[in-house]
Amino acid sequence: MELTNENLKNCLQGISPKELVRICQECQKITTYDKIKDERLRSDPMPVTVFPIPYIVKKETVEDVTKKLDLFIDSLIKLEKYVLSDSGIPLYNRLMNSLTPGGRHLVEECTFESEYSLKKRHRRVDGYLNFNTGSFSIIEVNQAAPLAIDFYDVSQRMAAHFLNSLGFFYQPVLLAHHILDWFVDEYIYRNPGKFPHNIALVIEHGYLPKFIDLPQMALICEELAGDKYGEKLSIKVCFPYEISLSCEKIIFDNQEIDMIWRNSVYMTKYREEGLNIKDYETICHHPEKYLILNATRVWLTRTKEVFSLLSNEECRKEICLSEEEEKIIKEIVPYSVNLKYETHMTETIIKEKDLWITKPADAGFGKGVEFGASHKEKEWIDIIKERTANEGFIFQKRVIYPTFQITDIDEKGHLINHQVEYDFCPHHINGAFTGTALTRTNVLEEEGKVKKMNLVGGGIILPIIGAEACPPLQKYYV
Repeated sequence: MELTNENLKNCLQGISPKELVRICQECQKITTYDKIKDERLRSDPMPVTVFPIPYIVKKETVEDVTKKLDLFIDSLIKLEKYVLSDSGIPLYNRLMNSLTPGGRHLVEECTFESEYSLKKRHRRVDGYLNFNTGSFSIIEVNQAAPLAIDFYDVSQRMAAHFLNSLGFFYQPVLLAHHILDWFVDEYIYRNPGKFPHNIALVIEHGYLPKFIDLPQMALICEELAGDKYGEKLSIKVCFPYEISLSCEKIIFDNQEIDMIWRNSVYMTKYREEGLNIKDYETICHHPEKYLILNATRVWLTRTKEVFSLLSNEECRKEICLSEEEEKIIKEIVPYSVNLKYETHMTETIIKEKDLWITKPADAGFGKGVEFGASHKEKEWIDIIKERTANEGFIFQKRVIYPTFQITDIDEKGHLINHQVEYDFCPHHINGAFTGTALTRTNVLEEEGKVKKMNLVGGGIILPIIGAEACPPLQKYYV
């Protein structure tokens, strides 16, 4: 039987509630992270929730989005290269002014990044895809330390088990081999013919889910390295203050480290506590000497000020975008402005407040986002005044979350329906889109209530089926 949403629902209606409960319980076991032995990383078994029944999307829809996003990434790289040139200094200053002091420090800290690494960065492009019309809008380029990578793989393994239990064959489309290839290709580019046997995964306290998500992905990559490359790989999870330098070699736990997978961020807490991160910052300062995956210069175009620049016609001409790139930018980037520089838009944003949102340029997890529709006119004007007077805020045409109905299974095994709003966030790893996308949903409970789309705020992962199937992997990935 062909795997379609309709066929899947018809199949579910013929299965007893008791059997559906059994299948869901088996799927839940996939979320148990019993391989993580490091006591420093102990956390809840699964800090996010996954819908058991996947949703099938036409492969052509996903392919169309990634083709457009290829052009968007090309435009983003052009912008970054331009602002780092002598001609781009004014735009560079505008991007830097949009960052928090911590963000500016991280950009200034990075004295070098090869064009190869710039193209190969791990990015997650967060946006909204209407599954019916195929229209897509970007809201963020998450490249500082993209998370939920193993959570995504877990949701795919759960979906595969669920579908296989019903008699549908589905090979999960996973990120692990893309992450591993990224490690290996970056290292071989610097060290032809060699393999990175010791990688330091540097994480930071603050966001607990990363203590599961990243270490579990590291374990999977270690296992996959033996099967795919015939090499032994050790990815050591550590904190910035545990990294040291000895004779210009990176050292952790008395072992030399070949490369760093950076997932640290501002490290403010460590400085306040007087912890020694001097050697780690020295390493981050010299990526021409030490190989760092996602060097700290990513903050320069991580800022949402990028959207206000790309929305500006003069800026697009200045960075020499092609006609095709300009067309795609206009299509998929919501019109964005920084009122400190484009004051002529102020009256429009006041009059059309329900059509606009405002957000900090250098923030994540939905922090500081304000919807014009959620405020009375006076409140909105006050927000506009405050965010025009200060650096670091953009105003953006509001993207209406797409919605649709999904089928779920309650604790007694009965089929129930939810109306949900959802996002669609494709992964860009090792220089290409992988054909995968993290999709988070909010169950609609109150009409007109505006919620932020993230896992921290209670979003639920919906496994999406429809991308290219990856090559057959080993038994522990299926």
